[in-house]
Amino acid sequence: MSRDYQNQTAISVEDVHYGPLCPGESELQILGDVRGKRILDIACGGAQNAIALANMGAEVFAIDFSRNQIAHARRLIGENSSSVELIMADAEHLAFLKSDQFDIVMSVFGWEFFTDLALCFEECARILKEEGLLIVGTVHPLTAFEWDMDDNFLMVTDYFHPPVEIWEDLQGEYAKSGMTFFHSFESMFGMLTESGFKIERIVEPYPYTPLELNETGGIKAPYGGPFWEGQYERLSKIPFSIVYKAMKVL
Repeated sequence: MSRDYQNQTAISVEDVHYGPLCPGESELQILGDVRGKRILDIACGGAQNAIALANMGAEVFAIDFSRNQIAHARRLIGENSSSVELIMADAEHLAFLKSDQFDIVMSVFGWEFFTDLALCFEECARILKEEGLLIVGTVHPLTAFEWDMDDNFLMVTDYFHPPVEIWEDLQGEYAKSGMTFFHSFESMFGMLTESGFKIERIVEPYPYTPLELNETGGIKAPYGGPFWEGQYERLSKIPFSIVYKAMKVL
């Protein structure tokens, strides 16, 4: 699905994105000053966030296991003359990385695809330096449920047992099916703290108003596109994404 995703989603390389039609790092200030920081971007996709971080002065390494996403990333890195180092690897298996070497490990819209998120958090703790930051930008647990387009309300059927979203891309040589896993606040808090992290901040990004989005003649948000613009009614009432900022303490 990477080709359609990259073609249909407008993703900036000027700012780190955290949610559709929402402010990015320049306004939310989740990471703070990244100059000179060594950062690992997990499940980087087209490496837009990685490129933005490199432009901010960070030393950035970016991982993805999709051959097509890596190809998109390589093209964008070249077009932007960025110094991001790309690695094609499975982010659920980080044993090839040395311990205590990164100041920040992050991913935005990658964690929800991992089958063993707790194990991945443990590996992130291992490769982070003391008091290093883990940024978990992922789909909000309420995203698991359907939105009633006619009456504009969310149909939450069972919050305690959210469905697993199954999606398919049946086109091309590498056709596969995949799954999206949704995690409650309690589940995410437990996995992070048990892996040696202290949660410092939780952000549920709120979208810009339609006027703000187009005030400069173009989409202001670092993550958008026609699909998301068509979802504005839902996005303005129910958060699509949630960001956990956690510090390694053990």
